[in-house]
Amino acid sequence: MVNSGHLIKKLASFHAGTILVGAAILWLTLAPHPIGDQEIPLFPGADKIVHALMFLGLCGTFLVEMQIIGKLRKSVAAVATICTILMGIGIEYLQRLMGLGRSFEAADMIADTTGALIAGIAALIFIYHSKTHTH
Repeated sequence: MVNSGHLIKKLASFHAGTILVGAAILWLTLAPHPIGDQEIPLFPGADKIVHALMFLGLCGTFLVEMQIIGKLRKSVAAVATICTILMGIGIEYLQRLMGLGRSFEAADMIADTTGALIAGIAALIFIYHSKTHTH
């Protein structure tokens, strides 16, 4: 029988969750019609919430994996947050350069940054509380 804790640690050490979330984000943000030609009726600004949630999910997944393997530190949280923000900015520029019908929006970069910052700040709070409650 497979030890589920061992399997979770193994998957986290390969950052399988981060890779899956990252691949999904790349597909959703760079494919010309990632969900087909069907329009999903949403309220104004809903796409910005989706952007924030995607990048919160990406940064958060990486940070949770780092916690699982025992390597979550303040410096890791900071670097992961910065890298996630840079990915969001890079995707917007790729959308402009690729010319596949996707649009460059500064508001998307702000939403991506917001999501990554929420994950990074949550990790820092977790680290702080973990240290203050164990000593």
